[in-house]
Amino acid sequence: MKRTGIYILLLFSLTFLACEEVIELDINQSPPQLVIDGILTDEDTTHYVRITKSSEFGSNEAINVTDGLVEVSDELGNVFNYTHNPSGVDSLQGYYFSDQPFAAREYGVYELDVTVEGNNYFALDTLRPISDIDSLTVEIDPMADFFPDNDGMIYQVKLYADEPLETVDFYYFRFYRDSVIEARDQVYVFDDRILNGSLDGLPSPINFREGEMASVEIYSLTRQQFVYFMDLSNLLNNDGGMFSPPPANPRTNIQGGALGLFQVSGIRRASILIEP
Repeated sequence: MKRTGIYILLLFSLTFLACEEVIELDINQSPPQLVIDGILTDEDTTHYVRITKSSEFGSNEAINVTDGLVEVSDELGNVFNYTHNPSGVDSLQGYYFSDQPFAAREYGVYELDVTVEGNNYFALDTLRPISDIDSLTVEIDPMADFFPDNDGMIYQVKLYADEPLETVDFYYFRFYRDSVIEARDQVYVFDDRILNGSLDGLPSPINFREGEMASVEIYSLTRQQFVYFMDLSNLLNNDGGMFSPPPANPRTNIQGGALGLFQVSGIRRASILIEP
């Protein structure tokens, strides 16, 4: 019986070995994808558009596109030309800057036109209004005692601003610690329904130490921009589990087959020194 068992085991082993097949994966079947990211605000400054191509499978580095043609125009017939990296800084390869400073207008309609390798891409967006920030305050985070190893980051910044109740508004927030952006891998976007129609006492999602300078930026968004950032947030927070949706590129406002976003926003900033 023991020999019979051994023969059966060998038979099964040989069967599995005979069925083994080497499969070569074609990991280069998707061509590089063009990515266009541009932002235009109501600040009177030089604005930029970045153009890259996604890299091949296994590489995290984007390929900078340096020979594109970029311009922005508005519904009044104004045309603003952009030049690739006019200062010649290595870290700004792929960045195109407006030839002169200008400020986008509230409710102004702006079109981005990009030409790369003979292909045309465009996006249309409108600058939504944004309220001024009334003030920032500093308070101790009520949950700080539950995290004793917080390294002194126990202070929370609260933001106060008017929020018009008669319109549906969308906002994007960015937070800085001593002029360095925090939580790059998180996307903080809200509509005023989530905010219950109020920006009074909105707490920061990150904490600060005494002596640090805390800064907040608020951007107004259109609904389409809001959808893009929500998609991006879902993508960044996808854990790949069986109950997570399959990864998908964020829905973009760029026409022609490129990824990315042309963001036209009002912007407001405020800073406060963290003092007890």
